[in-house]
Amino acid sequence: MLRALLLAVASAAIAALALSYSTVRDFGSFRAAILTGAPGGAYHSLASNLAQLAGRDRGHLEVIPTAGSIENAKRLMADQKACVEKFAFVQDGTPVPAEAELELLGRLPEPESLLLLARRDRPFVTFSDLRGASIGIGPENSGTAYLVRQLLADPDLKTLDIRTSYRDLEEQAQLVALGNLDIAAYVMRNDAEFLRTIIGRYDLEIIELRDLRGLTDRYPWPTLGRVPAGRYDLMRQAPATDKLVPQVNTLVLAHACAKRADRIELLVLLAAALPTFVRSNPPSSTSSATEAPLSSEARQFFLTGEPEFVDRYFPWLVNLMSPAYWIYLVMAVTALFNLLKGISRFRLWRLDSAREKLEAEVKLVAGDAVSHAPAPRRPTKPALPDADERDAIKDILDRLARLRERCQRYANSFATPMGEEMFYRYQQFLIDRTTVELRALLGAGAHNL
Repeated sequence: MLRALLLAVASAAIAALALSYSTVRDFGSFRAAILTGAPGGAYHSLASNLAQLAGRDRGHLEVIPTAGSIENAKRLMADQKACVEKFAFVQDGTPVPAEAELELLGRLPEPESLLLLARRDRPFVTFSDLRGASIGIGPENSGTAYLVRQLLADPDLKTLDIRTSYRDLEEQAQLVALGNLDIAAYVMRNDAEFLRTIIGRYDLEIIELRDLRGLTDRYPWPTLGRVPAGRYDLMRQAPATDKLVPQVNTLVLAHACAKRADRIELLVLLAAALPTFVRSNPPSSTSSATEAPLSSEARQFFLTGEPEFVDRYFPWLVNLMSPAYWIYLVMAVTALFNLLKGISRFRLWRLDSAREKLEAEVKLVAGDAVSHAPAPRRPTKPALPDADERDAIKDILDRLARLRERCQRYANSFATPMGEEMFYRYQQFLIDRTTVELRALLGAGAHNL
């Protein structure tokens, strides 16, 4: 009864320890930085939410504002000996070569939209209306600038003499309102607070160009989506009608230096902040320009929707070796122990065989004077050996001594599995018993001489 009570108390203590460990550890070891975008944009807002979630469990995610996707990709591809900037948000289609050592952790559920904003009194209906227009395409190295320049490089649009310039995000909206710029281009999620602010502040309207699908269908990475009427202002109807706009996916990239535990914990944060994140992944395809393979950690995470047991409770251990290889380690260790056990059993067989051969010689010399039977029996030969038998007994004693040394060496050998020393001790016991009886027989003969 007492033993059962002690076992129950010990089990309860272990369960309580595991429970308390799980409630405080989730992100406690998480230390990373993520490259986002301009403050107020979707990238930066999402990363700020992730940082708050990590901070609640003693983790730390540094949110680094940048010009956008191109800068994010360049900084992430740079040589990072300190490995501080581990993650980044980039648009699908951002150039990432295969040798960049970047891996894909997934894509965000909501795509980003390419919005072309103009004054309400400057209608643009067709691509021909863009002839000679001036367009602000955001900061240099931003995803907006890269995407707009790619689309405007189409052979059908090169003859329109469209002028582009790099501008600060709010600056280009202000210039459009003042009439110093025709169009301001933005690539952001539709729900970005920044878009609501500038559309309302500068009274801008979203442009929907006729035959837009004819342009986007020429590229594999953009799709088309709709911005509903009144999305940014119901009273002033901004936009006035539903607008068809190009959309691109947002990818989450990780540098090769990011450890498995950090990757898993970022995926956990994304799944907590975005309820449809797991269902939206893994991506069925990405642009050929973004050559980032899906990481093994993300592939496993999307299968179950949660981290594995060892990822959750032993992050330091999975950083040493992925759980996918643990089974091979277990198999290797098992094979090693089986090999050592086989070696030990072979040695025991050789020792036992050698001992039995010596005991057979003893029987020829001294009869049954030496026996391992539980009860002594009458010897079949005289107890006192003659001179020749004495020499034979001395020779046997020398060989027994060497056999015992060999047995002792095997018992202390690395190849002897733990717990199997007792078998060698038993062999030593039999050898010692034979040795004692032979020495007694030899001593008795010498005394009578």
